[in-house]
Amino acid sequence: MTPTQNLSENFKMDKIADNMLSNLSSKILGLELSSIFRNRNLKAMFQPIIDLKTHQIYGHEALIRGPVNSSLHSPLDLFQAAEKNGCLFEMDWLARSTAIAAFQQQQSDDLLFINITVNSIMARGHRQGMTLDCLHELGVPLDKVVIEITELQPVEDFNLFIESINHYRKMGFKVALDDLGGGYNGLRLWSELRPDFVKIDKHFVLGIAKNKDKRHFIESIKTLAQGLNTKLVAEGIENEADLQVIEDIGIDYVQGFLFRHPEPKVESSLHYEWPSPNQGPTLNDYSNELAAILIETESVAPLSPVHWVSQLLHKNNQIDFIPVVENSNVLGMVWRRELMDLLSQRFGHDLHQRKSINKLMDTKPIVVDIHTPVETLSRLITDQNNSHRGDAFIITKNKQYAGCGRFLDLLRLITDLKIRNAQYANPLSGLPGNVPIQKHLQTLIHQKLGFCVFYIDIDHFKAYNDYYSYEQGDDVIRMVSHLLQNSIQRPDDFIGHIGGDDFILIRTKTDSFAEVCNTLLDQFNHQIPSFYNDDDIKSGGIQSANRNGEIEQFPIMSLSIGVLVVPPGLVAHQQKLASLATKAKKQAKHAGGNTWMLLNALDA
Repeated sequence: MTPTQNLSENFKMDKIADNMLSNLSSKILGLELSSIFRNRNLKAMFQPIIDLKTHQIYGHEALIRGPVNSSLHSPLDLFQAAEKNGCLFEMDWLARSTAIAAFQQQQSDDLLFINITVNSIMARGHRQGMTLDCLHELGVPLDKVVIEITELQPVEDFNLFIESINHYRKMGFKVALDDLGGGYNGLRLWSELRPDFVKIDKHFVLGIAKNKDKRHFIESIKTLAQGLNTKLVAEGIENEADLQVIEDIGIDYVQGFLFRHPEPKVESSLHYEWPSPNQGPTLNDYSNELAAILIETESVAPLSPVHWVSQLLHKNNQIDFIPVVENSNVLGMVWRRELMDLLSQRFGHDLHQRKSINKLMDTKPIVVDIHTPVETLSRLITDQNNSHRGDAFIITKNKQYAGCGRFLDLLRLITDLKIRNAQYANPLSGLPGNVPIQKHLQTLIHQKLGFCVFYIDIDHFKAYNDYYSYEQGDDVIRMVSHLLQNSIQRPDDFIGHIGGDDFILIRTKTDSFAEVCNTLLDQFNHQIPSFYNDDDIKSGGIQSANRNGEIEQFPIMSLSIGVLVVPPGLVAHQQKLASLATKAKKQAKHAGGNTWMLLNALDA
């Protein structure tokens, strides 16, 4: 059974007239076209569109194929033949209904991007409301569908075309402009339509890693999209190098063979897995940054004679300290200066040379695990008020001696980390951006630690931003940033700015989420009224244009917090983690905002 057989016969047949089918028989390729219509011999293929913030599948584009081993198998050949034979509208409709029916069969919760050609919308047979009727009959929610406008030829009556597309938007459809840079009226369509999405033609994406002109082009498009509040989709991602450039530019979504080829089934997994970020450690993460400054220093046993240890120091002038270790357990540290000063005193050598080194060692050196965050170690050193006796510390791994580290190397590492943090920080909030966030999460996953993710989103922020000003919107972002920074309770708490009005808080303590959420909500609700004028406070909100350009009442901004608790070792991939965190946030937003919802990864 083909997908369109799910549609009622009356619903299908009144779209494809019998007289049109009979007229095709006398034309070039007419018999093939007629056979396609009579047998509804089209197949829908689906290719995922990936959100670069979460690395999760955001939606699927439906791509139509004609009969296998036919000259009309290619969609380009299929629709060109249909246009030449006067049945473009009918072919476009058959393709659209086939895609919707095939998508409905697979029960996907993602968005569906379906192509509609400019020419078919302008065709004489076009009747408004057909797509909506098809969705209703098949039970596909309208808010799950994005109408993707594809240009095969220039638009002749531009005003009529814009009017037709706006009709779709008024019904509630999201709109995407396909192949920007590859069509006839790309920029004009963009400015007139104000689409929700613009898809960048693959010509400008493929090979961008080696082509500065392509990069400059897409950077300009990114700037334009920000001003028009449009999300960008980069098509044609086929290799990791191009993907990296697209991510660096800050494009919202990607699509291409690197992730999956078009397939009959809507798949929930990708063929590509993002590597662990390797841009360097951050100050607040649990990575092996101490391994970078670890010195595999020779150790001595606690009963080693003092004269033997002193000779060891004399032979190697580069050693300023020697750890005292027994059965891999750290017992203390011998400092060159202290030992030499003691032995150089009058009778010092005679008094101490036969003693065991454990009688003279420092029994309280700084000892840290190799996974200790750099910031925690720095605080540990400074909190001792210079009471430590040397300029080094001992590093253990799994509670066994691993080596030593120098304060000077630690200082250099901290400086390097601060520079890296500044490089990847969000310029508005000053918080770590996506690269440090991904690295921190990957490290927690790798260490199989239990942790808690708070996904914080500001409700109705876009409406506020449009109604007041971007400057006042920026002030709200900074306010939330300060609230989160003030919420830090432990040195290993991590706060990041995902982008826009989305933030993340990550904690290895998983039993105090209610306190954290309630405190954030209370503080936000206390401060947010100061960002509105008195009249808007009295009326309970503002009136601003929604995505469809219609005036709507938007309440005072609030917070939605999705809380994801991850038991140790349960999640193996960041993609799964991001999907669960997003799910938790959506549950909080569906609850009406100004609330938090808990999701345990064990139950998801």
